[in-house]
Amino acid sequence: MSGAILLAATATPVWAESDESGENGASKETTTEIGEIIVTAQKREEKLRDVPVPVTAVRAADLLAVNQTKAQDFFASVPGINLQFQNNRAQLAIRGISTGPASGNPVVGFTIDDVPFGSSTGQGGLFGSAPDIDPSELQRVEVLRGPQGTLYGAASIGGLVKYVTVDPDFEGISGSVGAGINAVEHGGELGYNVRGAVNLPVAETVAIRASAFTRKEAGYIDNIRTGESDVNNSRVSGGRLALLWKPSSDFSLKLSALYQKRDIHGSSNIDTTTGSYYQQTDNIGSGHSQSDAQMYTANINATLGSVKLTSISAFSRATNFDYLDFSAAPFVPIQVEPAFPGVDPVGDIFRQGYDVDKYTHETRLSGGIGQNIDWIVGAFYTREDAKYDLDNYATDPGTGTVLGKVIKWRDTIKYKEYAGFANLTARLSDRFDVQFGGRYSHNEQSMVHHQWTQDAPFPAVPTEYINTPTASGNAFTYQVSPRFKPTPDHMIYGRIASGYRTGGTNPVCGPQQTQDGGTLDVPCQFKPDRTVNYELGAKGVLAGGLLSYDASLFMIDWTDIQIIQVLGDFTYNGNAGKARSRGVEISLEARPTDRLTLSAWWSHVDATLRQDFTDGSLFSFYAAKGDRLPYTAKNSGRVSFDYQVPASDIVGFSFGGAATYVGERRGEFVPSADVASLRQVYPDYVQFDVNAGMELHNLKIDVYIQNLTNKHGVIGGGFWNQTSFNADWLNYAQPRTVGMNLQYSF
Repeated sequence: MSGAILLAATATPVWAESDESGENGASKETTTEIGEIIVTAQKREEKLRDVPVPVTAVRAADLLAVNQTKAQDFFASVPGINLQFQNNRAQLAIRGISTGPASGNPVVGFTIDDVPFGSSTGQGGLFGSAPDIDPSELQRVEVLRGPQGTLYGAASIGGLVKYVTVDPDFEGISGSVGAGINAVEHGGELGYNVRGAVNLPVAETVAIRASAFTRKEAGYIDNIRTGESDVNNSRVSGGRLALLWKPSSDFSLKLSALYQKRDIHGSSNIDTTTGSYYQQTDNIGSGHSQSDAQMYTANINATLGSVKLTSISAFSRATNFDYLDFSAAPFVPIQVEPAFPGVDPVGDIFRQGYDVDKYTHETRLSGGIGQNIDWIVGAFYTREDAKYDLDNYATDPGTGTVLGKVIKWRDTIKYKEYAGFANLTARLSDRFDVQFGGRYSHNEQSMVHHQWTQDAPFPAVPTEYINTPTASGNAFTYQVSPRFKPTPDHMIYGRIASGYRTGGTNPVCGPQQTQDGGTLDVPCQFKPDRTVNYELGAKGVLAGGLLSYDASLFMIDWTDIQIIQVLGDFTYNGNAGKARSRGVEISLEARPTDRLTLSAWWSHVDATLRQDFTDGSLFSFYAAKGDRLPYTAKNSGRVSFDYQVPASDIVGFSFGGAATYVGERRGEFVPSADVASLRQVYPDYVQFDVNAGMELHNLKIDVYIQNLTNKHGVIGGGFWNQTSFNADWLNYAQPRTVGMNLQYSF
């Protein structure tokens, strides 16, 4: 239900099933006492209200009920998160830690059952965009706000998103089948989804769980240049297979495989000069994108006396490509048009491919010393082989005919990281304990860059450039979290935690000519950057669980910020100065009756630069001290309600609604002080969602309306957004969507 998504941020409503972690960090659904939800945010099972970390837990079943199946749907309803929608993908900013989608390596980490997903480098993995894992594969999503470098490593200086899948179980044959349809405002065709899952115990000690889904996301944007309708339609399909072997209570092995493919026909750009929220003018040949994700995992849990061993080995492969319209980019008249005289204007289409093969292994041991000390120690290793391909096509905008290839770019990136970590909790009394953690890591990177640039006029012999930069680095991250429980129902905690983002290589480096005729020495290696989070929080329940709360006050210092720079017809990564993010987050939930649940949260984030930065070259990014960091609203919030009406022992009805407020945000930093006034402003907006449901024994029917008032909230695009460089091209929230889902469980 709409409200239930928010409610899970603090506690589970009385009418809903809670989560109890199963083997290997995944979960199975069970019923627990009122107001409890179990999470694994600290790589061990804990009640959500006892974790000294700001965590939001969202049940996958609630996401499916209201059709929030894409990252841009459900992350918009989590406190402290803002997103930028770009290239049909969601880029997250948690507590303001972001300078742009393509600036350096990822700032938000993603794991699936504690396995890191996506590349550690920007060029190798879509610059950290959120994976669109369908909720049918999941039990819940946990969002950890603030740096999580001690337990989760380098790519989490802003926070971490954990996808937790459902374990096979031995209790009997069970499963579900479901289907749904929906209609989008201005869409020409219906969207639909079909899902199924089955759990099979095949022996007393072996169980298998299999699931599969496919869905069509209806398009609603027409390209008036090409004459195509509903160009932004997409199809997503995937499945998961898991086997759990548990010969004794002291040992288990889980093998799992996950696959998902998303194929998007066209972009979601809107050209505001058309006067319509449903029209675009993207050039012929642009807009198509595709992503394929697969992950194979072996997870061992063993009890060795008083010590628990967890060993997780995984291989993942992610392949992606985009066709982007860069015709408004500042280097097009410089590089493209002179090469093809007689054609004016010249279309500029970029095909970018991001591929990464990633192997990871983590072994950790956990246990206790007496009754007063709990500990975790572990070692981590990852190896990545990534490729980044770019083909820059010059086209005739009238026909889409390819005139020639302006740039051909091939990068091969290798990344290795070794890390050791430890976490210790010392209970000094029944009410007070302190948690200490540390992590040391070392990474090594190398790149082979091969580039061909077309000289003017076409077809002159291309200029060839080869470079083999390398990079390496070490880091130590830490966290200290004192926790005090004045009563069993209330907890006050402090937290000092650091985060670390690895540096990396620049494919084009050394002395380079600037557009004003000078030279600039581009570094072959950009430096790591770091965050330190200072936080005071409180969680608890009042009046026997009728009211629950979760509040935190934080300040994050960010130094040596990785920032993208543009020089002529290529970009590179450098380091700027300092930034600071300060804020407060409050979540409340009231259950005045066993049928009604009321929820609200509010987030205030003030994320600004503490130093000017620019390197003075033409087209390099400019920002002044005090400027707000990109994409983050100072204020955002959500209120919701859910009401349950049990009609009999086997029939029940429900209805709910939510209003989500997204405050004003700023777009990416601009190239120079001369165009500072052109930095994009995304206006604030409020989106309303409503839903209703009926349960009849094993059949569940949900109906919903997303974006009830058809609000056109800006979620991306505009000037200098690394997608179109066009101030008139914006991405908006999906228009009003009406739909119904049915699910039968057995």
